[in-house]
Amino acid sequence: MEDNKTGVQEADTEGESPSEPGSPEKCMESKDSYFAAQLNSPTLNDAGDKETKSPKEAFIRVLSFSKGIPKSIKEIPAKEPGFLRSSKQFARRSFQQIEGHMRASKRHSSVPEESREFQDDSIQKEPPSEHQRGPSGSPEKCTESEDGSCETQLNSPPLNDQEGKETASPNKPLATVLSFSREISKSVKAISGNESGLLRSSKRFANRSFKWIEGRVHAHKESRKASEESGKTEDKCVKKEPLSVMEINKLIQTRQLLEAFENIQGLETELLAERDANKYEDDPKGYTVKAKDVDLLYDHISKVMRQIVQETLDPPGIDEKALTSLVTLIEEEEKAHPEASTATISSGPAALGSARDWRELWKDAVNQSAKGRLCKVPVPLKDDDQSWLSKHLGFLTMAVKEDLLKVKLHVQKCYPRDYNVCDTYVGAFHKALSEHLHGILEENSLTLTESHALLNWITNIYCSEDFLGHVDLKPEVKTEDLPSLLTAEALVKLKNDYIIAVKEKTKMCLDNILVLHTKSKWDLDGQPEALQSQPCSSLSLDIQMMVGQHKKVAGLICDRLEVAVLDVSLKEVMEFVPRFEKAFLEWDKENDHPQFVELMVAYINDFQDLSTGLERNFSLSGQELERTLKDAMLNYQKHFLHKLRQKTQPMLKNILSRQWVLYSGTPDSFIQKAVSATEEFSKPLIHLKEPIHKDFLHEIHKYLVKEYIMQTLKSKSRRRRRKWEEVGKLMKEDASIIHNSMKRLGSSSDWLFPAILHMADIIGEKKKRNIKDCLEKLSRDYPDIRREHILALLALRGWWRNTRQSMADQIDGLSEGLETGSNRTLFAEIELPNTFRCF
Repeated sequence: MEDNKTGVQEADTEGESPSEPGSPEKCMESKDSYFAAQLNSPTLNDAGDKETKSPKEAFIRVLSFSKGIPKSIKEIPAKEPGFLRSSKQFARRSFQQIEGHMRASKRHSSVPEESREFQDDSIQKEPPSEHQRGPSGSPEKCTESEDGSCETQLNSPPLNDQEGKETASPNKPLATVLSFSREISKSVKAISGNESGLLRSSKRFANRSFKWIEGRVHAHKESRKASEESGKTEDKCVKKEPLSVMEINKLIQTRQLLEAFENIQGLETELLAERDANKYEDDPKGYTVKAKDVDLLYDHISKVMRQIVQETLDPPGIDEKALTSLVTLIEEEEKAHPEASTATISSGPAALGSARDWRELWKDAVNQSAKGRLCKVPVPLKDDDQSWLSKHLGFLTMAVKEDLLKVKLHVQKCYPRDYNVCDTYVGAFHKALSEHLHGILEENSLTLTESHALLNWITNIYCSEDFLGHVDLKPEVKTEDLPSLLTAEALVKLKNDYIIAVKEKTKMCLDNILVLHTKSKWDLDGQPEALQSQPCSSLSLDIQMMVGQHKKVAGLICDRLEVAVLDVSLKEVMEFVPRFEKAFLEWDKENDHPQFVELMVAYINDFQDLSTGLERNFSLSGQELERTLKDAMLNYQKHFLHKLRQKTQPMLKNILSRQWVLYSGTPDSFIQKAVSATEEFSKPLIHLKEPIHKDFLHEIHKYLVKEYIMQTLKSKSRRRRRKWEEVGKLMKEDASIIHNSMKRLGSSSDWLFPAILHMADIIGEKKKRNIKDCLEKLSRDYPDIRREHILALLALRGWWRNTRQSMADQIDGLSEGLETGSNRTLFAEIELPNTFRCF
């Protein structure tokens, strides 16, 4: 009893230790903990206590313990049949001892009625016959269990024959041991309830068996774990032999890239190991050849990778399987060279064992793909289509937008997020477009239309909703961080070329306007546009529309370009105004066109409208243009007065002649004819716009008065005193005719009227004292009169030289200090001959 108690206590102590692997309480599942607790219960452990009241309950405890054995045995790896055979033999011997106790109990002991009742309820086990026993005497089959299964076959050939092969199924040996544990429980049921000592002995024996099996299971698990780790290490070191170079090359050709890379890596590893072992000290050429083979294989697989990337966007569709394989290949290469130097040598034997940096290769392939895609965009023939560049840029927009949409919807999902596929493709197409546009600028001399198309595409279309900013591309495609498509130098050059092209275009258009007016207007017979109520041609409207169009188009690109274009356009217009005026006047000199004045009036009005329109519509100061137009007006006036002089000179040169005296006061008088010719020639001037109209009439009025005075001072006629009085009266009549005629034309230059009257008074006066008063009035009204003018006038009257000098000396200084009003010069414009007759 003490031995039994000691054995149970040892079992209990071992079961309580948390670190003991053989503890039954630690190894059983939670739902089977009841049986372990029953096994260690005080009823069986304490020898001094009473015997179990019910032998059936004691047998149930033993049976429950036997059921706990399989849960531990299940943890035995199925690939260790030797260990299972050893455990089976131990269990078999235990079973045989229990069977022996049962038979001894039946022969020598009487069974109490409680045991009989128990036996009636239990299933008896008949000893197996000789033919049912195996070589070791253990039963070959068991009786049917409570659930109707018969699974125990301890004497089956795979386990009984230790020299035979291992169990075919890894789980079958475990099932065999489990079924054997059930056999123990069924055999124990046959034990009499009076044999409590036998139960305790069986319990101690079974407990030791259980702990021994648990210990073996735990030791085996640790051994198996160490064996597996050792096997993994050996697997890393022991690789299968790589394929030959030709076989690997065929794998690459068939795009079995992962398998090909695995074999290339094997060749590389093997070659590096041989190099480190100094195998090629005597044969460096052999090492170089093999290294080149490996490098060529890497180059070949790199080319295929490039092809896969470059074919991604090609029809008919996206090969997602190929892209996924490509990503896996790149990751495997990065794992194979995790500690390789980032300064990777591109090719050659020196690159052996270094990182190939296939992710950068992928990016470069994306760049090449984008460049290749742009090369496929059609380019219209430049000679056949002036808008070839605009159409080509439209094709580029459509093609790139479609490709980026494919990338967003189909390509992006084949790559991990850290590849930034959309950003990479956007950057690639941006770089390809930049190179493409630089090539266009280098190969072509762009016209105005082509330069504007390119600038407008870069500025207003590229990042707009019509292209990269399209709603279908958002939010993956970002344009905020994209650099300029053109370099700063190229963009400045393009804008300068555009400005030069605008200048040339403006000059050409203005020249065409000049040619158009030369052929279509100046050579037409009949009434010109100048005879309308407000005569003007389309000249001003055409120029303003042209300048406005250039300004509008340039303003869509940038404000600085708009200002530059407006500036060059204005300069061309200022150069055109004198060029047009010169051409028109030269044309009239050659043709003496009868409707010259009408055309001149129309063009003067046009240029006046042009100046006002440019200042109003384009916010220009117009000072320089006004100066240019003023100079043009002066030239028109000179030419007009020159033609007027030609018409009036024949009449005015007869002033103070005998014919002049004879015809004075009649409709055929010379001054009347001169005034009539002036009125007829100046009649179209009524359509001139103010203030130009007033300026023209002022000049005409001054011309008549000035020409009359000049002819008077140049006269060589000799008359008696009485005749001079009559001449003075006729001169006053001519002054009134000139003044009234110019009034009818609209002149307001009344200050010119007294000039001829003062001269008439001087010529018709008899007394010297009165002549002096008249000279003083003339000097005060016309401060620009000079001494030679006074001497010539006195000489005409016939005074002696000393008298003339004396009178001239008396009025000298009277005009000093008197300011001549603006545009009020008369005598200063009258030139006298160098000599005149004195009496």
